[in-house]
Amino acid sequence: MLRVLFFGMTGHFSIPPLEQLLDLEVDLIGVIVPATQSPSTFYPQLVARPQPLTTDLPLVDPYLEPNIIHRAWDNNISVWEVDSLTTPETLDFLTTLTPDLIVVACFSRIFPSKLLQLPRYGCLNLHPSLLPRYRGPAPLFWIARRDERSTGVTLHHMAEDLDSGDIVAQTAFERPEGISEAELEQHCAIEGSNLLREAIGQLKQGQPLPHRPQIEDVALHYPWPSAADCQVPTNWSAQQAFNFGRGAETWPLFISVGDSDFYLRRVLSYSHDHILEKPYTLIGDELWVQFQPGVLRAKVRYQTNSPAKS
Repeated sequence: MLRVLFFGMTGHFSIPPLEQLLDLEVDLIGVIVPATQSPSTFYPQLVARPQPLTTDLPLVDPYLEPNIIHRAWDNNISVWEVDSLTTPETLDFLTTLTPDLIVVACFSRIFPSKLLQLPRYGCLNLHPSLLPRYRGPAPLFWIARRDERSTGVTLHHMAEDLDSGDIVAQTAFERPEGISEAELEQHCAIEGSNLLREAIGQLKQGQPLPHRPQIEDVALHYPWPSAADCQVPTNWSAQQAFNFGRGAETWPLFISVGDSDFYLRRVLSYSHDHILEKPYTLIGDELWVQFQPGVLRAKVRYQTNSPAKS
């Protein structure tokens, strides 16, 4: 039986791929997550399920929202957290697991070449964009900022350069108007899980996986967003501002208008052609801002004086 080792994080993107692996006839030998704090040892640490206590006080669980750790526990799959993938101790431990295949769905550590070469079928990664476009650690943010209408998900072989490995399969789809970051992430994860199921089916039938090289001439790599990247320019249309606000809702987005920066809790709606009598109106925590064209309506988290204007 195919021995699969899964690398993921506690966000929503990692859940559907893990659930897909649990449904397939593979030997899921373990789940690896990044360490939440600096460990006292270089060795991977087993993440143990908290034991129920005979007390009326609530149990403090470091993973309150259901995630891949709970999914693994429920299926008697061991979970280890690692601080670094480059230490000899970690590499030696992973070698003892003898995986045939490593599957990655969101992981915040760089894979060294020794780890990439460990499984006989290599390492497969799910990336929520149509590679080679939107390489990097935060593709959904940049897809939202650039208001891309067409996007998708890629299953690819991992290489030493981030998101540069040969493509196994892709699914493209249209990004709906006003889709939230969570909704798009979930859709990418589900579509990516289907690609993963097909790829593992090929391996189990003895078929080699496709190796389609990425076209470097059209590659786009984006960094981790800076504070400046989180600004919503008022020279955009209100429609683009709304789509960005929805598509990057977990980021500290703000609008600079007048002498203030308004940090957004969430965007509510927009008007295509409405014109305000002044650049913005604030009533309580509800903000209306003039864009070009249209007006954006949003809830404000807090307001600060703009450093450039104060």
